[in-house]
Amino acid sequence: MSVLALWYVAAGIAIGAYREIPVIDDWTYAWSVERLLRDGRLEVLDWSAVYPVGHSLWGAAWSLLFGFSFATLRASTFALALLGSGALYLILRELGARQPVALLGALSVAANPAVLLLSSSFMTDVPFVACTLMALLCYVRAMRRGQAHPLWWGGAWALAAFLDRQIGILTPLAALPLLAARPGERSIPRSTTLLALAATWAAMAFGALAIVTIVKPTGEMIKLVDRLGYLLLVPFTRYLISTLYMMTTLAFYALPALLAMASMRGLWRRPALFLVMLGLSAVLLGLPGEIPLPLRPGNTWTLTEVGGSRGLVNGRLPDVHETTLETILRGAGLVAFALAVLSLRANDASPASASRAIEGARSRAGRIVDAMRAIPVTMRTPLVIYLVAYLLLANVLWMYNDRYLIVLVPILVALALGRPHLHAPMPRAAWAAMAVFAVVAVIGTRDALRFNQSARDSWQALVDSGVRPSEIDAGYAWTGWMLYAHPENLGKGQTIQDVPWITSKRRLPYILSKSPIEGYEVSRVVAWTDDMAWPGPDRLFVLKRHVRN
Repeated sequence: MSVLALWYVAAGIAIGAYREIPVIDDWTYAWSVERLLRDGRLEVLDWSAVYPVGHSLWGAAWSLLFGFSFATLRASTFALALLGSGALYLILRELGARQPVALLGALSVAANPAVLLLSSSFMTDVPFVACTLMALLCYVRAMRRGQAHPLWWGGAWALAAFLDRQIGILTPLAALPLLAARPGERSIPRSTTLLALAATWAAMAFGALAIVTIVKPTGEMIKLVDRLGYLLLVPFTRYLISTLYMMTTLAFYALPALLAMASMRGLWRRPALFLVMLGLSAVLLGLPGEIPLPLRPGNTWTLTEVGGSRGLVNGRLPDVHETTLETILRGAGLVAFALAVLSLRANDASPASASRAIEGARSRAGRIVDAMRAIPVTMRTPLVIYLVAYLLLANVLWMYNDRYLIVLVPILVALALGRPHLHAPMPRAAWAAMAVFAVVAVIGTRDALRFNQSARDSWQALVDSGVRPSEIDAGYAWTGWMLYAHPENLGKGQTIQDVPWITSKRRLPYILSKSPIEGYEVSRVVAWTDDMAWPGPDRLFVLKRHVRN
């Protein structure tokens, strides 16, 4: 844990985590904390697609100690990021991984650019990952040690994940393998497991009822429910293609751990890897029609930037053409995908257990629970169940952005490295890949925060010059915070239905943009070329609408 804590402290200093700025959607959740501190009431903005109850309480607790600010809320997320990384380390140790292997696995997630960027915000993603990993740790520990109390603790952490994001209702599914314990093995009584699961889901149901009673359904939540009506109108092949894209990105994000697994298991010398790569290539070229690019536009981590901040400000980004780097990344994504498939192989089950499973299937077919007992179950099975269940839900809710998928990255890492027989030396390629990820994470996150800081400073300069906040479009995050979350800053006769980016396409007199816009003159250019280099634009244009004579 000390190494992980050192990483987060060093990364926080390097990226400038002290900046008083919102990132992506976290202004939505910051508003709930602000209202909770001010009025003592739990409220959720209509723009929110989740009910961040636990998230709001956590942020409020930190704000009571250190004062409300985006920097304080960012620090609260950093603390949970450390908790989640530590949970992954302990999961790997429970699965039999050596200390260096477990440390590489935990660091490969902590140093992932998308994870570090989201850890540097008050978004719900990283807190949800932390609570989920703590729950999975408890379930794996209960299964390995045959003890009941970790099962109850797992339920508590699953409830915490649910109160952060309601898709946490899936988490207890990971405990279902505990029902498949066989006679003679050290295990928890099935009745105890069923009672713990029933109590967990009952607590979630009570929490959901309390939430909808206290907080009215938000507009975004209603839209989400309405979209379910279109679920069966989308062809099955479309969902399959989307899953292939998701898996390519997830596998690439877990690349350092997958490279370590491949070297320590000697997969580079086995034909299975090349056969899987050949099969995946055929499927990818046959369905999507391409080998997917892992770092795609619209994700948190792209070739242009980390964080997507530039896409949330007016103007156009430069056109990006196929480059050598993209070709290399497509190849790396394919290799990572193949290694991820191989990581799912349950080759840590003994031949004796497999034989018992076959005999059990013959003698107990027809009963659901007994049929489950006939399946070869290992310590990794809870992770596989959660992975499959979450991918299915991601398709149902169309959660294809990598922000919604980072909870699966540590799952892949645990499946890759959580094996007791990996005793080969740690490969240099895995550490090198993790170092590259870490450098990109620090530079990219610092760039994202710097970009958002420039938008905030440019907005402040306009306000100081006498421009009203209601006349400035400073991009999604800052405009959302200043106008939608604080409608008192709107002009006379305006409502939250008049906020650019959120509820309106109105063009305001002043616009902050990453490029010139027709109908506006460039009032000022804000550049930060002296900061760390990044491929994205390194300047903001302060634009003023042309005055018609």
